[in-house]
Amino acid sequence: MKLFELGKITMTPSAISVIASFKIPIGDLLDRHEKGDYGDVSEVDWRENTLALLPESVERIMSVYSIETEKLWVITDPDRKVTTLLTEEDF
Repeated sequence: MKLFELGKITMTPSAISVIASFKIPIGDLLDRHEKGDYGDVSEVDWRENTLALLPESVERIMSVYSIETEKLWVITDPDRKVTTLLTEEDF
């Protein structure tokens, strides 16, 4: 069950490069993100994501997924209109 809307999906050039290099199925990452599997975030970030799901929240939702030697961040804006995939160098 998805917990929130992703809105428009955007990717930075470096995220596109990582996705292409490792042949990452981005649909799987987005599915995990919107279902509350936030990957490798800290316990604090996990709690912040949980609080961000409350209707009155104005916080973003962030996931981090390790892909071999790389990490991809998936961040959904507070208004849930845009979700961006980016790398550590973008973050």
